[in-house]
Amino acid sequence: MDFEKVGRGRMMMRLPRHRKQISDANFRAINDLLEAYDLAAVKRDELREQLTPDPVIIKEHEVLCQKLEDDIIKMLASVSPRMVR
Repeated sequence: MDFEKVGRGRMMMRLPRHRKQISDANFRAINDLLEAYDLAAVKRDELREQLTPDPVIIKEHEVLCQKLEDDIIKMLASVSPRMVR
């Protein structure tokens, strides 16, 4: 599975105001964040689907996903136009 590609799609749905920037951004730092976001979101979703979910662990993954979203927004705000395709 291409975690970066799936993470990019998830983030574009999550942050529609930044959809174009997310789509166009193609550099290592943003790609790594998008991959990490997908991995964290997949794990969060798996934890939510468990028969006896642990709310503490789910909350940790929700916080991680939010932090990654915030980091991506900050990175997009500071990116140079030449870093975009």
